[in-house]
Amino acid sequence: MIRLKLMRWLVAILMQDARVATGMSQKEAARAFRVSPGTIYNWERGIHHPPHGMIARIAEVYRIDAELRFYVELILEANDFRILEARPRLHAIALSKAEQHAGIIFKHEPQLVHGPLQTRDYHFIITQPGDGSSDADAQKGWIFKDGRQDGLYGRTPLPLIRYLMGDSAIYGLRQLPEEPRREQLTKLLAKEALPGTEIRVMAEFHPGRNTQFEIFEPGTSETAPPTFVYSEILHGSWCIEEDAVVAEYHRAGKAMWLLGIPLKEFLNEYCRDLLA
Repeated sequence: MIRLKLMRWLVAILMQDARVATGMSQKEAARAFRVSPGTIYNWERGIHHPPHGMIARIAEVYRIDAELRFYVELILEANDFRILEARPRLHAIALSKAEQHAGIIFKHEPQLVHGPLQTRDYHFIITQPGDGSSDADAQKGWIFKDGRQDGLYGRTPLPLIRYLMGDSAIYGLRQLPEEPRREQLTKLLAKEALPGTEIRVMAEFHPGRNTQFEIFEPGTSETAPPTFVYSEILHGSWCIEEDAVVAEYHRAGKAMWLLGIPLKEFLNEYCRDLLA
C-alpha cells in the first residue's frame, strides 16, 4: 500500500539525487529552471513538488531517464495512490532509494541470501531459476541489483543494518559449484564485518518466518524516508506506512531477531562443510 508520505519523499529524493549527480548546486538548478533557490529546496524536502509541466525540462537538465520520468509524472498525476500499489517496479525503485537514505534497516528473507549480499553467480545460478526469468530479464535484474549494492555500500557512514535469513538460505549454498560458493560465503562474511552490520540465521519456528519483509527507519539520516515496511508475497508487493501495521512488523522482527543465530556461529555449528 503506497501512501502519500512515501511518495512525497520519493519524488523529493529523486529530485535531490538527480541534481547532486549532475554536480549542480541548488542555486545553479534554480537558474536553469528560472525559479528561486528556495523552490529547489522545497522540491527536495517534499514541501512542494515541481509542476507537472516542468518535469520534461527537469528530466532534460538532470538527465533523468525515461523510466524515472514516467514514475515521477505518474505520482504527480495520481489522485488516488492506490493505483500505484500494483506496480512492483515502482516498489523496487522506492526500495533502492530507501537503502541509500534510511538510517536503520532490517531485512528478513526466508529462502534466499538477501539481494544486497548476493554475488553475480548466486543471482544467475540460484535466483534466476527460482523466479523463472529470461536471460535478458535476469541480466537487467542483476544490473539493477548491482546498482542497489553500490548505492547502499557506497554510503558514508553506512546505515545500521540487520540481515535475518532463514536457514534454508544457507543450506541452499550447497547448490552452488565450489568457487561460486566460496565467493558467496566470502562476501557474506565481509559484509558482516562492516560497521553497523549484523547477519543472523533463523533456524527456529516463528509465525512470521515465511514472510519476506524489510523495515526502513530514519535513524539519524536527514534524508531518510518516513518509516515504512516493504513486504513481498507470491502475487504482489507492498510498501506499508500505516503505524499500526508497521508496529506489527516491528514486533515480529524483534522476536525473530532474538531467535536468530549469528552467521559465523551458525556456520561453525551447522555448516562446517561449507567452510572447508
